[in-house]
Amino acid sequence: MNFIENTFRYLSSFGGEQLICHYPSKVGPDIEVCQVNGRYQINAGNVNYSFGPLHDAFRRYFNIDPPLLKPDQPVLILGFGGGSIATILREERGIPNPIVGVEFDEMMIRAGKEHFGIGKLSDVTLVHQDAIEFLSQCDDKFALIITDIYIDEVVPPQFEQKEFLERIGQCLLPGGKFVFNKLVGDFKADEERHRLEALFNEVFTDTMTYRIPVNKKMPNYMLTGIFS
Repeated sequence: MNFIENTFRYLSSFGGEQLICHYPSKVGPDIEVCQVNGRYQINAGNVNYSFGPLHDAFRRYFNIDPPLLKPDQPVLILGFGGGSIATILREERGIPNPIVGVEFDEMMIRAGKEHFGIGKLSDVTLVHQDAIEFLSQCDDKFALIITDIYIDEVVPPQFEQKEFLERIGQCLLPGGKFVFNKLVGDFKADEERHRLEALFNEVFTDTMTYRIPVNKKMPNYMLTGIFS
């Protein structure tokens, strides 16, 4: 695409979403790399998956609750997506700790590599696997685990069960933190959030919920807990 076409598409993105590339998904809605308001981002179904409002939500969260990591303590991202969280940690916050990213949708990994350079991030290991399967086989311990797993705008129910949270706890170092991104756009999702907060209180200590209203009609809630 030449300079004139790129410029036209860039300017058009301020008036409406411009499709850059389409990836058929076997996991959920098809994945689209789009340009919106001049920014490239990954969307699927009704929501943004990476490098758009979600990126802004995690950026705001980390500004409020910055990761406190000792040198070489590893980080685990379940639902790596296109790499927003890893990019914030590595490039925006300058955190050099090793990162393991688990993503079940191979097309999401492909989109991240082809359009956002996630394959070039230093000391980031990408694993194409279901998150629960990964946890069941994982003997490593992490200082920070972040979960951002969605199919469209819904968290699959198995990731909001006490068994999942307990397995997370088993994979955390003493004093390690778990962060769970919950998108709340209706009454049902808000009820799910309250139930999830109750489970956090059963499994973790020093629990906290941060409301991040990048989208005021559908805010992100970051539920956090410490494993002692």
